[in-house]
Amino acid sequence: MDNNRLITVNNLSVVYEMQKGEIKAVDNISFHIEKKEILALVGESGSGKSTTAKALMRLVNHPGRISSGNVIFGGEDLLELKEEDMVRIRGKEIGMIFQNPLDSLNPVYKVGNQVAEAIILDNIPRQDAIKKVIDIFNDVKITDAKERINSFPHELSGGMRQRVMIGMMVSRNPKLIIADEPTTALDVTIQAQILELMKSFRDKYDTSILIITHDFGIVAEIADRVGVMYAGEIVEIGDVFTIFENPKHPYTRLLMRALPRITKNEGRLQVIEGSVANLANLPEGCRFSERCPYVMDICIKVNPMLTERESGHFCACHKEDLNNEFLG
Repeated sequence: MDNNRLITVNNLSVVYEMQKGEIKAVDNISFHIEKKEILALVGESGSGKSTTAKALMRLVNHPGRISSGNVIFGGEDLLELKEEDMVRIRGKEIGMIFQNPLDSLNPVYKVGNQVAEAIILDNIPRQDAIKKVIDIFNDVKITDAKERINSFPHELSGGMRQRVMIGMMVSRNPKLIIADEPTTALDVTIQAQILELMKSFRDKYDTSILIITHDFGIVAEIADRVGVMYAGEIVEIGDVFTIFENPKHPYTRLLMRALPRITKNEGRLQVIEGSVANLANLPEGCRFSERCPYVMDICIKVNPMLTERESGHFCACHKEDLNNEFLG
């Protein structure tokens, strides 16, 4: 076992029971996160990123269920734990920051009390917990922390609410933080501050981070490694420098071409034609084949395996061995 590996996900699948049968929202994915590493899962809406995050926390609700796989964390398979043991893991060992902090915070309680409640779970007296909340609010760059602990969520801006959520998650010093689209609906300046804040907590508390995003710009800013998801599968994964310098999957390339450029002579942004494959009616072969500009006969018939193409760089594409010259 790799002593530097914090969590290992093997062959994880999540299905939703629908009237017309099962839909696989996450299909047999595997990845790992090292200690102090930031891994980004990136892809369009509907690719299975958020479902993956919820599955790690065992928060998939009916009609969804985890149908197979294992999640090894601290020598235990989280999917085999009793619910009361999983409750012990959530918050203390693994924290999760959801997309909309206004939905995650209780609107009728002051934010300081909500963060303090998490700290009190570790048998810390309330007075000491409030002092720690003030320290945490200072750490997450909330101005006038002593006054802000008495604010209600609706009295704070979106950026401030997200800082409160980050403060709540780091208050118990978890080993892993899962951040699901943590900068959604924030302006670019606040986005940059939130990302910088998350990196600083990784360095300060030796915390690993799994960040869920659709934005390759965020990936470039924060990630050590990146996994690209499409229609419930990981189609490419590797360290961030390798992915940006030498992306191998056509979907990864097209996502990156959709990034805005600083120079004016780049022309119009490219778009990916079509929509994410319908999980209720998936193609027989590669799930990206109906949108891929380089599709071959084999792509329509056989779904490619995720294969290591170079050290630590995995890709699922039949045409990958024709590489950069063909794909352009």
